[in-house]
Amino acid sequence: MISLSKHSRTSKVMCISHIKDVDGCVSAALIRCATKSRFLLTNYGNINECLRNIKSNYDIVYVCDLGVNNTMVEEFSRIRRFAELTYIDHHYLSDDLFETLKEMNVNIVHNLQDCASVLTYKLFQEFLPDEAGLLASYAAVSDRLEDGSIAKKIIPKYDRDFVLFETMLLSYALVKADINLKKRIVRCLSKMEYPHKIKDVSKLALEHADKIVVLRNELPSRASRFGNIVYVEVKEGSPSVIANLLLDVCDATIGICHNTNREKQVSDISIRGSANLTLDLGKITSQLAERFEGFGGGHPRASGARIPTSRLMEFIYSFGNFFQKSENSKAS
Repeated sequence: MISLSKHSRTSKVMCISHIKDVDGCVSAALIRCATKSRFLLTNYGNINECLRNIKSNYDIVYVCDLGVNNTMVEEFSRIRRFAELTYIDHHYLSDDLFETLKEMNVNIVHNLQDCASVLTYKLFQEFLPDEAGLLASYAAVSDRLEDGSIAKKIIPKYDRDFVLFETMLLSYALVKADINLKKRIVRCLSKMEYPHKIKDVSKLALEHADKIVVLRNELPSRASRFGNIVYVEVKEGSPSVIANLLLDVCDATIGICHNTNREKQVSDISIRGSANLTLDLGKITSQLAERFEGFGGGHPRASGARIPTSRLMEFIYSFGNFFQKSENSKAS
C-alpha cells in the first residue's frame, strides 16, 4: 500500500514527471502541492539519466506520465533499495513489465482510461485543496481523456469554457517554454495559480498560435504519405503538436512527426491518431520500437518513440503496413 501518511513527517519526497505536456506538469504540481516534494521534469530521451540522479537521500519517489520500458527496470530496482516507489501512468504497460514491477514492490497506479494527472488527483485528493480538480481537468482535456471514468466526474464541477480556455493557454505555452519556465509553471500550478495569471504563459500561447497558422499552410506540401498515414520531419517546434496538425491539414488517419539528433543519431517520433482510429497506438508503438532497437509507448490515440535514425524509415513503413493489414482485415 502507498503510505501517504509518511508525507506529514518527511520532506524527502521526489517526483519525476514528463516535461513535454500539460499532463506531466500538472502531475508534478499536484504531488508538490500534496507532499511539498521536489520535482524533476524529464523526457524519454534522458529518463534513465534522471533516475540515476535519485540517491538515497530520498525515501519516497513518484514517477508520473512516463511510460515504463525495460530500459528503466534496473534504475527502478536500485531506487527500491532505499525508497518507496510509486508509478502513476496511463500509457500501455505490458503484462510482463507489470509483473516485474509488482515483484519489485513498486506501487502501481495505472489506468488506460484516465490521464496521469487525474490518477494523481484521485490518489492525493484528501491532501489537496478543492481547486486541484481544476488542474486535473486541464490535463484530461489536453490529453483528450475527458470521458475517463474518473475525469468525467471531475470536469463537470467546473465551467467548461473556463477549463478549455486555461487548458489551451497552458498547452500552447508549454510548447514554447524552456526548462526554467516549465519549472516555474509547475511551482505556480502547485499553488493553484491560474495559467492565464502566470507570467509569460499568455504571451507564449499567442506566439504558438501564430506558429500554428504558418504550419497549417506549410505542412500539406512538406509531408509525405503512405496510405492514410502522413509523416513529416521537423527541426524545431513540438512534434506532438505537428503530428496532431497532420490529421487535420492532410486529412490523415495517423500523423507521424519526427526529428533527429544528428550527434546521437537517434530520432524522436510523435504519433497521433484520428478520433475514429480503432488501433491502440501505444501498444503498437511499444512493440515496433523494441523491434527496431528503441523504446516507446503511449495510449490508444497518442504515442511516441525514440529509435536509431538508421531504422527510422523501417519503423514508419512497418507502422504503415501494420495499419494497412488492420484496415484490410476490417474490410473483409
